[in-house]
Amino acid sequence: MKRFLGLLWSAVLLGVTPAGCVYDADERCGPHQEPIDKDRCICEMGYVPGPAGCVPCGEHEVASNGECVCVDDYARAGDGAACEPIPAALGAACDTVSTPCAEGPYSSCHVTDGSSGYCSNDCSSDDDCDGGYRCHREGADGFCRRPPLGYGQSCKSQDDCAEGEATYCETLQSNVCLVPCAAGHTDVCFEGEVCCNFGVFAPICVPGDACTEKSGTVVP
Repeated sequence: MKRFLGLLWSAVLLGVTPAGCVYDADERCGPHQEPIDKDRCICEMGYVPGPAGCVPCGEHEVASNGECVCVDDYARAGDGAACEPIPAALGAACDTVSTPCAEGPYSSCHVTDGSSGYCSNDCSSDDDCDGGYRCHREGADGFCRRPPLGYGQSCKSQDDCAEGEATYCETLQSNVCLVPCAAGHTDVCFEGEVCCNFGVFAPICVPGDACTEKSGTVVP
C-alpha cells in the first residue's frame, strides 16, 4: 500500500519544499536536481530526496510525492522492504453466495458489502500477511486486511478519489487521496494508523507517530 509519507507531511504541514538546494549562480542545483524557480530545486523524475541529495528509486519503484513507492501490482512486506509482486489470488473479487475464492493460501472471502468482498487469509500477526496486507484482529480471529483502495493516488478534486476507499483529496499541497475519518468511525483506518485532526483539513487516517510528531490530535 501507499503509506503516507514523512516528507510529504513536512511539505503539507510546514510548507517546505523537499530537496532544496544552496544557491550558486553557476550550479544552483545539485546532481539529479532541476530548478523550479530562482532559488529552489527539486529532484529529477525518478529520484527522491535522500540524506545527501537526490537518490534513484529502486526496481519496481516509482517516485511519488518525494518518496519511492511500489508500482501497480507490487507491494512491500514492511517498511524498508523491497517491492515484490502481489500474488494474483490475493485480493481477488469474491462472493460468499456465487463466487468463492480459489483453493489455496487465500481461500477466505472477506465480506465488505452484502455477500461480496475480496480473497484473503486468516492471520495471528502481520507476519502471516502478504502483499502489503496487515493482520486485522476481530476478537479471537483475524484476517489479512488489504490497504484502502486509492490511498496515495494523485488527485485534483474530491471526484478523483470517489471510486476508492480513500475518498478525501488533500488539495492544500500534497494532492493525494487519503482516508477520511471521524469520531466513532476510526475503524476505517488501516492497521497501525489513527484518526488524526491536524486542524488545517478534515480528520484523516495517518500512522500514529505522524499524528503526534506533527502536533495533531488523535480522534477517539
